[in-house]
Amino acid sequence: MFPIILRIGSFNIYSYGLMLFLAFLVGIKLTASRAKKFGVKEELISNLALYILFGAIIGSRLLYVLLHWDEFANDIVGIFAFWRGGLGGLMFFGGLLGGLLSGIYYVKKKKLPLRKMFDSAAPALALGEFFTRIGCFLNGCCFGKPTNCFLGVKFPKDSPAGFLDEVHPTQLYSSFFGLILFLFIILFLEKKKLKPGSIFAITIIIYALFRFLIDFVRYYENAANFWTNQIIALGFIILGLVLFVRFQKDSNA
Repeated sequence: MFPIILRIGSFNIYSYGLMLFLAFLVGIKLTASRAKKFGVKEELISNLALYILFGAIIGSRLLYVLLHWDEFANDIVGIFAFWRGGLGGLMFFGGLLGGLLSGIYYVKKKKLPLRKMFDSAAPALALGEFFTRIGCFLNGCCFGKPTNCFLGVKFPKDSPAGFLDEVHPTQLYSSFFGLILFLFIILFLEKKKLKPGSIFAITIIIYALFRFLIDFVRYYENAANFWTNQIIALGFIILGLVLFVRFQKDSNA
């Protein structure tokens, strides 16, 4: 809808980048406020956030490139230009995996309580979905399949979804879900006596299940992308279940 939220001369502020930035800042504050009770300084959280951000960008870009290799066959430099429109692109599951791995590396390096740090970051992960999917809607990417539903949205012709008539605004569905998941975590899960790491495991399970379901109404340019995301979603559901059972059985936590 509005990929450029503000233009000052030749300088553009992109809506997706702005929402990603807001998600990053809010995520740091949320995680820091929860990690403080474990004796973790905010400075360490800020450094952890940078590790996660870089890992997420690399992971999400890598998965996008792997699934859209034909777009880069004649433009290898474009692989690194993740901020560009036409050839640009990031994929959430790649970012989630990359962010997890880089975050775990930093937490282990600084000898921080890994499971408690996971739980501290869970609300930020959910609220990040809320912010970034609004950015997707404004940018016009990650749209749904054509629909006659009253919720259908018609994107401008110059938008990535402009070649279709009304489509499911899957970006807004996902954004609303992220907000509900955030409230569920802070108003319900955090009040339960769960073993460390369990809140994060539940968050992963719920998000991956939602993603698996919503992808049935999301538009994909080919079946390979759809099934890749479905398989990854199922993998995260299984991972979350395994972690939850393991954490709950841990008598030392």
